[in-house]
Amino acid sequence: MHDPKMHLLLAVTAALCVIVLAAQICGRIALRIGQPAVVGEMVSGILLGPTLLGALAPGFSGYVFSAATKPTLYVIAMFGLSLYMFLIGLEHEHHAESHKDALLPVVLSVSGVLVPLLAGGAAAYWLADSYRPSGVGLPLFVLFVGGALSLTAFPMLARALQEREMIRTRFGGIAVRAAAIDDAAAWCILALVSALYLHDDWTQAWRTIVPAVLFVGAAFVVLPKVFRAPMEEAVRTGRIGDGVFVALLALVLAAGWFTDYIGIYSVFGGFICGMALPRVPGFSELLNARLLQVVRCLFLPVFFAFSGLNTDLSGALQSSYLWALGVLFAAAFVSKSVASLIVLRSFRWGWGESVAMGGLMNARGLMILIFINIGLAMGVIEKQLFSILVLIALATTALAMPLYRIHFTPEREEAARQGWRGGRQDRTEPSLLLEKAA
Repeated sequence: MHDPKMHLLLAVTAALCVIVLAAQICGRIALRIGQPAVVGEMVSGILLGPTLLGALAPGFSGYVFSAATKPTLYVIAMFGLSLYMFLIGLEHEHHAESHKDALLPVVLSVSGVLVPLLAGGAAAYWLADSYRPSGVGLPLFVLFVGGALSLTAFPMLARALQEREMIRTRFGGIAVRAAAIDDAAAWCILALVSALYLHDDWTQAWRTIVPAVLFVGAAFVVLPKVFRAPMEEAVRTGRIGDGVFVALLALVLAAGWFTDYIGIYSVFGGFICGMALPRVPGFSELLNARLLQVVRCLFLPVFFAFSGLNTDLSGALQSSYLWALGVLFAAAFVSKSVASLIVLRSFRWGWGESVAMGGLMNARGLMILIFINIGLAMGVIEKQLFSILVLIALATTALAMPLYRIHFTPEREEAARQGWRGGRQDRTEPSLLLEKAA
């Protein structure tokens, strides 16, 4: 009755409908039990995979998530991720309030990357005989797993603090800046892994690294000159014209094509373009109002579902599986928590705030899923280890807010907001007096 193209269209449309509805339902359930919506959306992806839907309704699952539809879903997911990371990069705008607060996020992030990187690498080395794919070098495997466990999900952390009106506090500012530096380090690790995988030789990795460095440099030099005036005009008029909107979409697509071509994936291109655009107050809000909801409600659930299709937990109760999960979870969670605790206590932070920060820095959310999906696509890891890392992403993300709430009750959150406002007022009053005197 229908030709092959129409069959594919029907199957992909059905898949998108199932994915979007499942993500909304699970996201709302997550919010009701005190978790961020992204935790529910991550769970929805797992439920749509072979673990539940594939086991209970194999016929239906085989139709909507057939071998023919998966490549199309992958393309949709990666395009959406590029747009999402572009929006996240555009929001990277945080300034320290003092010299001490300028240093703390850097120290917190460096320790929060290096310690889990070493702990995760050691765990990967220990598990390599069972989980390293044939043909993948041990150094590459160790670097990839360690890098995955060193991540902090900047987008999720920022949105969680924003929802609780804590992003404009000393605690929130330091947390967001540290997570942003952490993310940048993770992309550097992923770029290195991609280069080493493509060229299979440490001495040939420059073929990917050099174009990536040139791309970053060109973006930060050219994009502010090209886009500052149109962005300022959009803020003045209160709307983004079709010409500017299309130019930004074309920019993300072109950057994604180039970074895919050199082997470091399109999400890196989108993120760098967002970071490189000039900081025009009010523009990111205008763009988010026009684009973010579609990306968050359609494209990201497709990515979570695609991750879930590669996650098979049918063997999760086997002792070897549980043992590997426990070792990697300990390497990820304990190392990140201890690193954060030591740094913050050395900066004379209280125990409660230190534990809360350790919980948030452990939230890996979307970032680790992006990281390990790229690793799976390259063949650096196989599906069994991928499934274990998905569970670690889910567990560490789900633990973030409960640990945060141990210290930050609503009363303490309000005190933190009042303290920040008071500090800002104290710093601005002298300048106001000088203006009046002049």
